[in-house]
Amino acid sequence: MSDCNDDYENKVSLVINGNDIELNKFTDDIIKETILGLLKAIKTSEYGVDEVKDVEITIKNE
Repeated sequence: MSDCNDDYENKVSLVINGNDIELNKFTDDIIKETILGLLKAIKTSEYGVDEVKDVEITIKNE
């Protein structure tokens, strides 16, 4: 998939059923900002997380 900014480095990796899904900058940003926004609503400091640096989410859709 071609992206307007060849120097862009994805911050999000998406794997569905074992298949790597290539994301462009727009999609990468949307997913990243949406997830980080949702996490702000969770009081992560109660779990010892003061700053979100790395997030791993697994969804089982069965």
